[in-house]
Amino acid sequence: MFRGIHLLSIDSKGRLKIPARHLEQAQKKSSGKMVLSVHPDDPCLVLYSLKDWEKLELKIGQLPSLNIHTKKLSRKLIGHACECELDKFGRILIPSSHIQYANLNNKAILSGQGKSFEIWDERMWKDQIDKLDRLSGQQEIPQEVSSLSL
Repeated sequence: MFRGIHLLSIDSKGRLKIPARHLEQAQKKSSGKMVLSVHPDDPCLVLYSLKDWEKLELKIGQLPSLNIHTKKLSRKLIGHACECELDKFGRILIPSSHIQYANLNNKAILSGQGKSFEIWDERMWKDQIDKLDRLSGQQEIPQEVSSLSL
């Protein structure tokens, strides 16, 4: 499982180094093959091992294709997906189109989300966290969440 938040640099060629604590797992899951795409709802990128991506892609393929939400999900998530391989230094190359989509500058947040990572521009990440804090204060906590014991 990918967990934790990391502040990372994106080099001038658009490469991002996966932190050492996640590198072995990323290499083991799919022999270093990863899939990078845009998040369908947020201004960030998502990064999956090829193995986990293929499972997700199968699930999306089973959804009703004429449903507007399925179309959005498929067109954004699958349509922008690109395979990338970890280089010998544990880096991935982020295409310029993806850098523009997520407004990435030279500093990025890599946020572990269990089976995937989100990649955010550092400032956008802070703004998003503030926004979530504000919005969650305006809504009642769902039973499923309040029943968790931390």
